[in-house]
Amino acid sequence: EHVLEKAILYGWLFCMLVWWYTVDMSVAKQFTIAVIEDEKMLLKYMVSSLSLEASFRVVSALNGEEGEKLIIAEKPDLVFLDIMMPKKNGFEVLESIKNNAATKNIPIVVLSNLGQDKDIQLAKELGATDYLVKVDMEISDLVKKAYSYLHKR
Repeated sequence: EHVLEKAILYGWLFCMLVWWYTVDMSVAKQFTIAVIEDEKMLLKYMVSSLSLEASFRVVSALNGEEGEKLIIAEKPDLVFLDIMMPKKNGFEVLESIKNNAATKNIPIVVLSNLGQDKDIQLAKELGATDYLVKVDMEISDLVKKAYSYLHKR
């Protein structure tokens, strides 16, 4: 009888260790991505597309002011940032985040409808990792882009 009890106990302990290891590994591989976008439908689509990936935890904000607070609080591994937003525009958020010692190394990818060279140059000067024009990009490519930026870190 004691042999059976020990076998059950060891089996249960083994299952718990396997479960703990699996949970621990999935958490260790997870990246936090912040999406700061004021267009609600686009934000929802971007968040849902990125959230399909088990290795992504996605947080979001609808304006620049909330977005800046979110980036400071969460310190995400990657940020997708719109430029034209209420309360604080993307250039202001980008400048503030890059001037903050705690957040300056977070890669920030600007996603905007502003495709003029002067806007792209300003974003790069302020520290943007990349600048993507929304009309030139498919949302389905967002996941691939996210992985490529995260693996460059």
